[in-house]
Amino acid sequence: MKKEYLVSATEMKQLDNNTIIRTGIPSLVLMERAAFAIAMEVMEYLGKPQGKKVLVVSGNGNNGADGVCAGRILKEYGYSVDIYVVKSSHEYTEEMKVQLQTAAKYDIPLLTASELCPETYDVVIDAIFGIGLNREIKGEAKELIEKLNASQGYIVSADIPSGINASTGEICGTAIQADVTITFGFYKCGQIFYPGRLYCGELKKAQIAIDENSLYDMQPKMSAFFLEKEDEKIDYPRSPMGNKGTFGKVLVIAGRAQTAGAAILCATSALRSGCGMTAVITEQANKEAFLLALPEAMLEIYNSSDDQETVAAKIEKWTQWADVVVIGCGLGLDERAYQILKDTINYCQKPLVCDADALQLLAIHEDLAQQIKASTGNGKRDVVLTPHPGELAALAHCQIADIKADRGVAEKISRDYGAIIIAKDADTMCIKNGETKYLNTTGNDGMATAGSGDVLAGLTASVMAQSNRIQMSIYEAVCLSVFIHGYAADVSAEKCGKRFLVASDIIEAYKYILK
Repeated sequence: MKKEYLVSATEMKQLDNNTIIRTGIPSLVLMERAAFAIAMEVMEYLGKPQGKKVLVVSGNGNNGADGVCAGRILKEYGYSVDIYVVKSSHEYTEEMKVQLQTAAKYDIPLLTASELCPETYDVVIDAIFGIGLNREIKGEAKELIEKLNASQGYIVSADIPSGINASTGEICGTAIQADVTITFGFYKCGQIFYPGRLYCGELKKAQIAIDENSLYDMQPKMSAFFLEKEDEKIDYPRSPMGNKGTFGKVLVIAGRAQTAGAAILCATSALRSGCGMTAVITEQANKEAFLLALPEAMLEIYNSSDDQETVAAKIEKWTQWADVVVIGCGLGLDERAYQILKDTINYCQKPLVCDADALQLLAIHEDLAQQIKASTGNGKRDVVLTPHPGELAALAHCQIADIKADRGVAEKISRDYGAIIIAKDADTMCIKNGETKYLNTTGNDGMATAGSGDVLAGLTASVMAQSNRIQMSIYEAVCLSVFIHGYAADVSAEKCGKRFLVASDIIEAYKYILK
């Protein structure tokens, strides 16, 4: 797996300045390299230049200058190029002035509004707004973007589609719908967060001399990242001399009468992703279902009539045995569920994954929340919370709309609980200490199906249980789990389609993506 930094607009500007001022690479040199990357993408798409027309639509800033420079390079290679500069109250940057002067010497026409017909071009280079945009687009720029989108031509965006907030992924009134986006140096958060992610088309990164050497004293502050696979299959090493204890022991505390499915999906996901042993504490009503669906799991059964001391003794015994405990899938919200979670928090000194009903119980019962908070931080055990937007809203005692409007809510919950948060959504984040953020890029809308969260809970516990053997921190294991979960769903969707996909298909796909 390869770790890629994600940057905000502010961070990217600082990296740009570091490269120019501290490394000593002039702005126009960086611009030439960025423009060449854009031009190469256009040439790859168009092929031979004969009869091929390219329109560069630019703003007044350095993003516009990148586009004009790319147009000049394409003219050098024999393509027909026109430039249109969007009217603005802002002055041209010095780099834009230089690029326009150079383009004029190559006899590249500068179009007027009346001459602009985007639908007559084979490719449009979008260089209207760059990563600095943080206002709503109005007037001529808005009309032009809508006109470019309606033309249905092939659009290549320079750095980020015009209209996307590079830090948040929000749409600033309207945005270019790119076919491909060539971004420079580092990927931007707004290219991964929805809805901005939907507008980027195919996202490619060009190396233009802004890289990790440009970080300097920013290094400790670069907290956002995502993962890219380097091979088709993901490998976290196993020892050829290992035994079932070597590869981790996961305890699943889940499932009541009528909810065996959630517990089975969780336990199956744990075993199928490589842990050596899985034990399940569940209600008597689920015994037969488990024996039929997952005979490999060890069962600790309790009866609905058992007193809490009896159940607590079972929890104490098995939490001492396990490397990682996962609780909540189909657990319920009644008094029995409350006591089970309370005893688990009390007896479990191992890493703990709280999912589904366990999260709702934490939201309802302040004493449980305080118990969890007291058990984390300062070298104590790791706790992972896995809320979807509804569960996150419950934990934060707010509305789902508040969660959607402010990604900082998940960061606050992570700080309050001293926990790692898997904030599940179309653009899932993993947050540690309220600061370090992993943004997931795998997965699809076929995962919006019952049980997929149970699958993730079991997978997360399994990879956490194996983390020591593969020299990976608990947080890295959590991030890898989310990546695998989405990647498995992508592979499954390719085979059976998103509409057909059910949670067990995600588990089935592990065999295709894990070594």
